[in-house]
Amino acid sequence: MSNNEVKYGKLLVSASLIIVLILVVNITGFSDLSGDWENDLYFSPGSNVLGSFSSELYLNYYSGGIDYTSSSLFKKDSYYAQTFGAATSLGMVGVDSTLDFDPQEVRLNYFLAEADLTLADLNIGNTFLLEYTGDGSGFGSGYELELYGELPGGPKMYVTNLFGMEENEAEALEIVRGSGYTIKTGSSQAGSYGPSQLQYVSTTIEISELSLDCCNFMATTKFSEESGFEHSILEFDLESETLPLKLDGKLKFTSQAKSIELDPKLDLDWACFDVYTDLSTPDDENLLTNSSSKTSTIGGLEIEGFGITGVKLGHVTFSSLTALKGNLNRLTDQENMDLRAYDYVLDPDPVYSGLYTNTPYDEVISIEKSNRGDDLYFGADVYFDMSGSDSLFDTALFTGAGNYDLSDQFTMGAGAAIKPGELKNFRLSFDYSF
Repeated sequence: MSNNEVKYGKLLVSASLIIVLILVVNITGFSDLSGDWENDLYFSPGSNVLGSFSSELYLNYYSGGIDYTSSSLFKKDSYYAQTFGAATSLGMVGVDSTLDFDPQEVRLNYFLAEADLTLADLNIGNTFLLEYTGDGSGFGSGYELELYGELPGGPKMYVTNLFGMEENEAEALEIVRGSGYTIKTGSSQAGSYGPSQLQYVSTTIEISELSLDCCNFMATTKFSEESGFEHSILEFDLESETLPLKLDGKLKFTSQAKSIELDPKLDLDWACFDVYTDLSTPDDENLLTNSSSKTSTIGGLEIEGFGITGVKLGHVTFSSLTALKGNLNRLTDQENMDLRAYDYVLDPDPVYSGLYTNTPYDEVISIEKSNRGDDLYFGADVYFDMSGSDSLFDTALFTGAGNYDLSDQFTMGAGAAIKPGELKNFRLSFDYSF
């Protein structure tokens, strides 16, 4: 038996188990049980026709005041991930817990428990994490204590203390699977730490929704065990009363220097046309700082690109995005066929730049059915790559995707990505809700 036959055999077994589970649930009459079963199959030309397969089963069951959830993820050749959750409320305390397993390694990935307590205007959040580190040291633990509430006059304050772990932006934003945190081990000024010592890591104090006559702003200060005082950041936005110009800024103070990051925007709220702007500075992040004379000058205002959003043409909506500097960026692990022009960005925030993939396209034009509430939804895109060409339009990719609701429970979908003269990949999807 070939490897492909073994893989497809596992795939059929996994699908059969899911179907049996759903039938058993319906027959036994768990009226409080609901769920979704989402399936996506990607095909591409070549010897390996089935490029990828993803099947995820969501289950939700409510009983005795406790909300139980389950998520089972199957890939092309494996039972990929399994997550169980439970949430309840005990008076003023809300409790939520998650168990995430790796079926391939027969191992717990992490256990996350959260408890929120409300006392008058003060909210206290507690998060405990037990997570597999993957570095040979086994499991490590971490703890987060968060205090948040409203100050007199309306501003809100958040105080976050981390012990034994630090935030993971990609996991927190659900770009990749994970707990949202990373266990922190290693050495610091106070000594060496193992993965389960719950050592102090950092404290962040954030005050938001502050306003003055001239602007709105937010203040953030961070301390850490490793560096002591790390920084204070004042984020603000200014809007001209006479010019169509907005200016977002970030003033940052460290123990060694101060810097300011500026992000200008043309205010065209009265139109459907968006112009994306940037400042011409020696630094890619538009940082002006007193630590070097090379980054203390502004050369001028640059136009990075422009877009059109939400223009209705009959029963479809038109949108586009054009990059004049660089290419379009999309979130990692997303397919172009599932995205429209407004899902792309020109210049990702440096904090999240690692979560984005730079595409080879510098322009996209999209149309989609105006009313997503109908039984039929579709979207189509044309991508262009005008770099190194004198042509007005150099088409580089055509994509399209659509879904049709067969009933309240069943939805079928299809999508395709086609390069000029070549089928790149094709997708079939099947979703079932109960």
